[in-house]
Amino acid sequence: MSILVRRSNLMVPAVQSRMVSRSWMHNADAVTIDLQDGTPTAELAQVRKTLRQSVALAGKGGAQVFVRVNAEFVYADSAAAVGPGLTGIVLPGVESADQVEEAEIILADLEKIHGAVPRSLEITPSIETAAGVWHVREIISASPRVKQVGIDEAALAASLGITQSSEHDAFVFARGRLCIEATAAGVQPIAVADPMGVQTGHLSHEDMVKIATDSRNLGFKGMVCGHPTWIAPVNEAYTPTESLVEYYTQVREVFAQALAAGTAAAPFAGRMIDVPVDEWAKDVLAMNAACAARDAEKQAALAAAEVSLDPSVPVVG
Repeated sequence: MSILVRRSNLMVPAVQSRMVSRSWMHNADAVTIDLQDGTPTAELAQVRKTLRQSVALAGKGGAQVFVRVNAEFVYADSAAAVGPGLTGIVLPGVESADQVEEAEIILADLEKIHGAVPRSLEITPSIETAAGVWHVREIISASPRVKQVGIDEAALAASLGITQSSEHDAFVFARGRLCIEATAAGVQPIAVADPMGVQTGHLSHEDMVKIATDSRNLGFKGMVCGHPTWIAPVNEAYTPTESLVEYYTQVREVFAQALAAGTAAAPFAGRMIDVPVDEWAKDVLAMNAACAARDAEKQAALAAAEVSLDPSVPVVG
């Protein structure tokens, strides 16, 4: 089974055409065009007219592209987005399986209309209320289209009437439940745009790596990025380091030698290497290979896109 590598997901407002048009340049694994926040209802119809073009632009650099729809306009927003290059929709404020099932019906209908592969479009529920946290198991099990699930802590704080603080973490339970339920169901949990409730406007690369590493160590498989400068440190944090890859490569070699010698355990670097450690080594090395493959895909797409922008370079093919 292939590994889903979606470490970074850049969120860009649909109404900000310049941000959308440049979103492909930032090396994100995914880009989400946000129709909900910042788009007045009166402007939605106009924004929808160019949405397929925006999706195509956002995907030029190899990113998988999502559209965050409005909960009250799922059909209209999705209908405007469905076309080549769309990976799926982000469904905000999900509190029950019924909402996912309704989106499932809408996407199935739109796939038929546009001749898309059945069940090719994903649904990413965004958990934003206490009811959503409580019903997360039913939500992520409602459709095979659900590959990832996110928790929007700013929205959750507003729904609970609390103020987020870096001194007091109000979402230990919510975050932990999301990660455990999602992982058990084979769905990737993704962290929020304002990770851990921290104000991230002026964080250094190192600070962002730490925040992303902390979220990874909680069980998250990626992060939504509210600014392009977050992408590099987030990708770094969610990719196995060279030293870790080297260590687990040696672990596999030592364990293979132990098995050949007729034992299922061997000492290495101050610890005993046994079956569970070897299995974890396999996972780390597989993730590293998947990340390298994903980065190669993006680099090829970026190179092709940059060539197409340079009139002095002949386009081959």
